[in-house]
Amino acid sequence: MPYYLIIYSSISDELEFFFFIQLKLIMKRTKETIFRQHPEWQQRQGISGLKEFDGEDLQYDARNKYNKEQQKQWIQEQIQEKKRKQEQEKAEEMAYAQQTLEINRFRGMLQDNFAARKTDIGVAAKQTNLQFAKEKKDKEERDKQEKLQYEKNERDLLLERGRKQPYNG
Repeated sequence: MPYYLIIYSSISDELEFFFFIQLKLIMKRTKETIFRQHPEWQQRQGISGLKEFDGEDLQYDARNKYNKEQQKQWIQEQIQEKKRKQEQEKAEEMAYAQQTLEINRFRGMLQDNFAARKTDIGVAAKQTNLQFAKEKKDKEERDKQEKLQYEKNERDLLLERGRKQPYNG
């Protein structure tokens, strides 16, 4: 507030100035706020200079309506966002379930394939072992027959040598 250097000619002038200062402190100028600009000069002029009183908010209803609409819009956006998030989570769960199902199915196929191969290998090993056993048995039988034949031939030779033979001299 500016300070004035005033020379008073009388006490009545002094009182008059004092009341002027007091009146100026009581009368405030309309303030500018964030949501409301300072009124234009056309709004400040007229028959009465008091188109708007200090503390009076002429745009309260419109601003309140705008705020409610904005809140309603934000709530709708949040609802939509929540729905999208739930749909995305559901889609991810379905994809995970499908992937798990495919993995389990593939694992089952691999286990069946492994079991079939293991059975085939077991059957082949059994047949091979039976073949080897048969070959071994046949070889042993052949060896036995050959040995018996050799022994029979030896016996016959010894018997023939052990007899007296006429001298053809």
